[in-house]
Amino acid sequence: MKRLLMMAVAMVAFASIVSAEEKAAAAVAAPAPKEESPNTGVTLAATLDLYSAYVWRGCVINDRPVWQPGATVSYATGDYGTLSAGAWSNFDATDRRGHTKFGGISELDYTATYAIDVGPVSLSAGHTWYTFPSVTGNTYGESTREVFVTAQYNTDIVNPFVRAYYDYVWIEGAYENIGFNKTIKVNDRVSVGSEVSVGIGSSNLMAGYYGSNGGPGLADFNASLFASYALTDHISVGPRIAWMSLIDDDARKSVDDQEILWGGVNLAASF
Repeated sequence: MKRLLMMAVAMVAFASIVSAEEKAAAAVAAPAPKEESPNTGVTLAATLDLYSAYVWRGCVINDRPVWQPGATVSYATGDYGTLSAGAWSNFDATDRRGHTKFGGISELDYTATYAIDVGPVSLSAGHTWYTFPSVTGNTYGESTREVFVTAQYNTDIVNPFVRAYYDYVWIEGAYENIGFNKTIKVNDRVSVGSEVSVGIGSSNLMAGYYGSNGGPGLADFNASLFASYALTDHISVGPRIAWMSLIDDDARKSVDDQEILWGGVNLAASF
């Protein structure tokens, strides 16, 4: 007796007001302000997330505690966007899944990304290589690769986004994530935010991820709340709580974890 969760992302209307001011005549014209040069240079960032579970695209990969370190190096070219390369990993905090090599590491991913802002729209494209060091004990599990593109429209109210991924090795299928998010700065040190999204899978992805044979369709619904506190100019920490629920009825019948409430703590540093 599985219930079908029906979710829809609300459409948000945006309006902008443009005003003009008349200039008074002056005997001497004021000089035009000097335009500042765009930000350029190298940035190093590191993260360490401690979660009660590892949940990814509607899949509860591990329902026990995990810790997930990552690092990224980025080069900003100013008006021409930002190039970045990063590595991310998952460590199982328990031996429930038999991951004992390298202290319980079960996944190590490498990502290359190009991002650029075009007016209020943030765009990115990249490639991710997924590897699984401990799946078979002393040898790597089968790796896979994926390309992705994302777009987000930034407003003062809410930021709608769409993210599309295509696994061209193992699944040979696509996953799209559509939703909206917003982060609000409470003061100089504290910010809070939320995100709501719906996942959509192709036929191959629905079968490979969830064991569903009903063709393409809505995969999962996700909602999260998070906060961040700046300990210093370069280091921040904050909690996150999230809820995931599978939407597809066939998927709910095929997996053990149809929904889960999970969360943890995020630690981030950038230089």
